[in-house]
Amino acid sequence: MEFRNIRGLSSNPPPLPAGVTVTPYRIVGAQPGEHIGLPSSTITLVVDLGNGLDLGEPGRAGVRTFQCCLGGMHLEPVTIHHDGSQVGVQVNLDPAAFRALFAMPPGELWSANIDLDAAAPALARRLYDEAGSAVYEDRGLVVGDIIAQALRDSADGADPDAEHAWQLIQRTRGRITVATLVEMSGWSARKLTGVFTAEYGIGPKQAARLARFEHARARLEGGEPIAEVAVECGYADQAHLTREFATITGHPPKEFLRVRAAEFSDAT
Repeated sequence: MEFRNIRGLSSNPPPLPAGVTVTPYRIVGAQPGEHIGLPSSTITLVVDLGNGLDLGEPGRAGVRTFQCCLGGMHLEPVTIHHDGSQVGVQVNLDPAAFRALFAMPPGELWSANIDLDAAAPALARRLYDEAGSAVYEDRGLVVGDIIAQALRDSADGADPDAEHAWQLIQRTRGRITVATLVEMSGWSARKLTGVFTAEYGIGPKQAARLARFEHARARLEGGEPIAEVAVECGYADQAHLTREFATITGHPPKEFLRVRAAEFSDAT
């Protein structure tokens, strides 16, 4: 899950383990509203230092509020409701870093959001207390150091074939077929899909779909024309890309870009 951030990293980002990014955020003075929590190939940990993170989730009525939220990978957007301000720290973990930190496969959290206190209460308390006590400029350093310490002694890892397939999907930005992955693994399609799904919560085809979407979104947000992005990212045509964006973000590409541009546009 990728939450919106418009304030970026602090001026002195910490040295972090592979697969981990830390982003402090501070948004104030905006009109109350909502913004999109987008699907991504990472697991998102949010330490909210305001009034709580209010999430609307697909298939679940109402809004849930989190102090420290751990959000799994997913293919549908969540909705973040806010009162005009958001303050906290976001940590993005790739699947290997998540497994090392929590000693469980990321597939166990597929399409789910939980309170960090349910998975790691001591880590939740430390992140909230120490991030909340730090000044904004130091929060990235503080949280990064806590995560690095927690990861230091971990030796837990995924099935090597599943992890290799995941890395190939990420390196090719989703432009690799299941048949190619099967051939490289030396396993049957059924066996590879089984171990992959057990680890990540989805099969290789859906993982490639997610990686392809991320690449296309970044290029569209960078100002590239939709038709060119469709070709470069491996979609059958522009209509295919448009359908995918409508499904994954809730908006076709042009509307998605307008919605994103308007989020927190009046913040200070």
